[in-house]
Amino acid sequence: MQQTYDVVVIGSGFGGAITSCRLAQAGRSVCVLERGRKWDKTEFPRAPAEVARSFWRKGESLGFLEYKTFEKMDIIQGCGVGGGSLHYFNVHLRAPAEVVGKKGWPSQVTRSVLDPYYTLAEGMLDSEPLAPPAGRDLPLRTQAFMAAVAATERKAELVPIGVYTGVERVNPHSGLPQAPCDYSGNCMIGCVLHAKNTLDLNYLPLAKQNGAEIFPLHQADKIEPLGEEGYRVHFEVFDPGDPRRSEPGSVVGRRLVLAGGTLGTTELLLRSRDVHRTLPGLSPMLGMHFSGNGDFILAGTMDADRVVDPSRGPSITAGADFSTPENRIFIEDLGYPDPFIWLLEGAIPRTNRLADLMIAAVTYLLDTVGAGRGRISFEADRLFRGGATTRLLPYLGMGSDAADGRLQLSDGQIDLKWSHRHSRGMFAEMETALKSLSSNLGGEYVTSLLWRWPLRKLLTAHPLGGCFMGESKELSVTNPHGEVWDYPGLYVADGSLIPTALSVNPSLTVSALAERVAFWMIHQREMLPGDGQTPKDH
Repeated sequence: MQQTYDVVVIGSGFGGAITSCRLAQAGRSVCVLERGRKWDKTEFPRAPAEVARSFWRKGESLGFLEYKTFEKMDIIQGCGVGGGSLHYFNVHLRAPAEVVGKKGWPSQVTRSVLDPYYTLAEGMLDSEPLAPPAGRDLPLRTQAFMAAVAATERKAELVPIGVYTGVERVNPHSGLPQAPCDYSGNCMIGCVLHAKNTLDLNYLPLAKQNGAEIFPLHQADKIEPLGEEGYRVHFEVFDPGDPRRSEPGSVVGRRLVLAGGTLGTTELLLRSRDVHRTLPGLSPMLGMHFSGNGDFILAGTMDADRVVDPSRGPSITAGADFSTPENRIFIEDLGYPDPFIWLLEGAIPRTNRLADLMIAAVTYLLDTVGAGRGRISFEADRLFRGGATTRLLPYLGMGSDAADGRLQLSDGQIDLKWSHRHSRGMFAEMETALKSLSSNLGGEYVTSLLWRWPLRKLLTAHPLGGCFMGESKELSVTNPHGEVWDYPGLYVADGSLIPTALSVNPSLTVSALAERVAFWMIHQREMLPGDGQTPKDH
């Protein structure tokens, strides 16, 4: 690692990968600090015990998934070279124009302004609606969801996803080998085929080809301004052989991009302002306008009147707009990885489970001594096809929550204060839509276990806000271009920039905003459709 770079980027998720790529392409020397490790596709977990070890716990394990619990909302996020792309469900939707232009967004940021950046990101991430691989149909889960939506007189559509389904190839952006999706449904626990267009297949290799240096297992702790010299980032370097060990270090960036995710970026700024007191002039709005993107996860239809097989196919394939005059609501089908399905299969009560197991066991024993008349295949069918999860259709709901949460430090650690009180009406309308889908499938609607009284708690995979952009320091943390108020050369380029819920999957909007931040850093102007300065994809 050099002592000084033109740009230091903290984080290698969508915001960090994109800004580091574009700045390196523009000839800047770039250093990327990533707290997680580099994952090879052969290292992703598959057995339940391996999945349990794949979670990040500082001082204990260096996994690529992190699950954080707070009083009224839990958050799951990525940790590794590639960030959230290692575990996300690949959906790339543009935010509705009605959302981007609503109150809370700076007037300079509209859908028409973002559209060229959306187009650029879609090309790099290869976003397309699912085209089934050769010899396969649409997943049964997709067909069930679309049929249920059609019966509500709403319109379902295949959503754009970054999943490759063609013949084996080399990725056009990185030259790395890529095999087609095999419908394994394990998007959340890492794709062993590289069928997912994760950031380590496009933006990050392109950044490295242009000179960017990526340093895994480097967690930033403090930002120290150095005047015209830029910013010094203090970090700790984890020992890959022993997560309990770390060593301190630092690096200087003439400019600094924060892309550690909504929680990571906000926590780093809060700590620099309130604990280390190196950035005392940060806006008093830091940490405000937190949103869970209206995420409603862990609800679904049980005992549908058709086989669904929720673990087959990409983890999300289709969606439908269930917006009302009061709220924007978007619902998608949802699949879980095999280890989670086996866990659910064992956990969901079923009155005939014990009998089926006994019959299958006795039949197997009789077959092994030649007395079973070859009935083991029939009993296997009874045992597995009759499983509770084969007729389970999970959902992901997203909506226009109130974005009124607050991230703050508690005993030096990030904490979330959030209440469903001002978002209760939206969630009620969302559950009405989910119940109608369940009815159309002939099944029983089951709400999230976390949401049941008295918990009234949610889980989000899409935390937003905390370092949101706006038009003044009194009302926001950064200016409309992502530069932190009163700290020239310090930028934010991740989900924490977004001031409201999007009501759709945010990865593409985060990508578009990161493309925009990078373009402004390089050219100090807006990119236009057909712009001659549009970055190359190779």
